[in-house]
Amino acid sequence: MRTGVALALAAVVAMLIQTTIFPSLPGLPVVPDLILVLAVYLGAAHHTVGGAAGAFLLGYFLDTFSGTLLGQNAFALSAVYLSVRFFARHLWFERGLPVMALAFYGSLVHSAAVVAAATLAATPNPVGHHALRTGFACAALAALVAPAVFAALAWEKRLLGLA
Repeated sequence: MRTGVALALAAVVAMLIQTTIFPSLPGLPVVPDLILVLAVYLGAAHHTVGGAAGAFLLGYFLDTFSGTLLGQNAFALSAVYLSVRFFARHLWFERGLPVMALAFYGSLVHSAAVVAAATLAATPNPVGHHALRTGFACAALAALVAPAVFAALAWEKRLLGLA
């Protein structure tokens, strides 16, 4: 119960930072996707139905407040959770370079899933070119912020007495 509350609080803070603070920074070509890093954390640390539901709810939360095609991010973050969980059940990812590599991989899966969902929805805008152009930049940025997000979640769990 308290773990769910901690993750919900982290999701709200991540959404606020991602939608208000990061876009106002000058010279930042892409915004770090903190919600994606939380979905990667769920895939690496929570191998239960609750983790899968949490990743879906993170995507639905993002869809609700971003104004995109409803279900697009829910599908993409669920795909990220499943693909990260596939690796995380065989390897241990806690901090450092493995977390960065996992976040980079998760971001690439997210970009591919968003393009697939947009293609299936038959949006009139070509999304493939934009995804190729910004996909690697977003993945690199997610990899850079992933250790800080994982450390913040570990701190929050220690603060709530969960660790």
